[in-house]
Amino acid sequence: MIRCQHVVRHVRIGEETTVQFPTLPVGEGRERGKGDATVFSSPVLLAVWSLAHIAGVVAALGAASAAEIPNDSAAGAGKDAGVIRYVGDGSDLQQVIDDAPARATIRCDPGCQLELTAPVTLNKALTLKGLNARLPERLGRTSLIVVEAEGVTIADVELHGNFDSVHQDERAPLIAIHAGDFRLERCKFFDGSKDGVEVAPRRDGKDIVGGVIRDIEAFRIGRDAVSLSGGNRGLRVRDVTVENVRLEKGYFRGAVEVSDGTDRITVRNVYAEACVYAIDVQDHGTGSAPNTNVHIENVEAVDCRHIIRTANRDLGHAHLTLRKITGKNCAAPVQISNTKQVTIEGLAILEHRGNSPPIVLTNCHGVRLKNVTVESAQFADQPVKSSKCSEVDVDGLEGKQRIDAPDR
Repeated sequence: MIRCQHVVRHVRIGEETTVQFPTLPVGEGRERGKGDATVFSSPVLLAVWSLAHIAGVVAALGAASAAEIPNDSAAGAGKDAGVIRYVGDGSDLQQVIDDAPARATIRCDPGCQLELTAPVTLNKALTLKGLNARLPERLGRTSLIVVEAEGVTIADVELHGNFDSVHQDERAPLIAIHAGDFRLERCKFFDGSKDGVEVAPRRDGKDIVGGVIRDIEAFRIGRDAVSLSGGNRGLRVRDVTVENVRLEKGYFRGAVEVSDGTDRITVRNVYAEACVYAIDVQDHGTGSAPNTNVHIENVEAVDCRHIIRTANRDLGHAHLTLRKITGKNCAAPVQISNTKQVTIEGLAILEHRGNSPPIVLTNCHGVRLKNVTVESAQFADQPVKSSKCSEVDVDGLEGKQRIDAPDR
């Protein structure tokens, strides 16, 4: 990047005109003034000198641009003001990333899809934009992007997995994030064998703190479009916001998983269709830390088994808040268990035909339900079933008999 150091600081109109430049030679028609100022004896001389000076700067900029932005590069990259433009076939993308300075931006061509047989690893704080990549058929246990450093941003990427050709024993997320202070924005995921993005510490690592995931579109995903998991060794994922997630077709899971030691998590604006669930707040075993302070808002589930479930154990899970939650044609819409201090506000369950009550609470304490509407063919009169619960407060529960909706 070229920065012009000659800055006009002030102009005085009158007998003489003063313009300040850092360094200027003394020549005929002008003399050195105080400090860095050059004093011109007339505005005409100022105008002539300025035109010549501007012409020189423009020529310098043109020469520098030609030198800094080559038409070709052996590494498939050109540089422009901190941006490294990658135009290769993917074989040298890792080398370009390794050679890039911290805080650089690697910008790929989104119109050119790369086939990657090994993940691209981001091991320093930088930005990756525009990557359009796919996995080859039958290549299991392989992600497309792995994040190992804090301060990474990934944006405007399109990633294609190989769900149809990989066994679930060899599944892998399209993006694996193992460090905090990350940002993931405007991503599209297709046919992942596991998750679209998984945020989880390494087994021998440390807690992940800080991150934003937003504007995610996912289609035909094996597990979750977005998964946050502290793992089953007591580590945690903290202070992460997930928003604007849409999943159409989740084979074995759903849109967002919050699990195994998450804390201070916000999830909002989620749409799930033809999935097991829209949201799951769960754990995978006694080695997991509890999920605490999870806030979920504005969720819609269509043709899913659950809107939200908590497939968990009694590990001290607490402070779960659900607001503006809607489910249509979900068999077991809300199943909450083993959690203290649960708030559910603005829940609408539509076209329920399941064989169990639409709201099931098990071993929960300090539960508040407010403004709940249930349309159910069988459970309009008793939409809530609670077992081993205490301090359950229901304020504004409306049940509607629903038998006229067409079968699906």
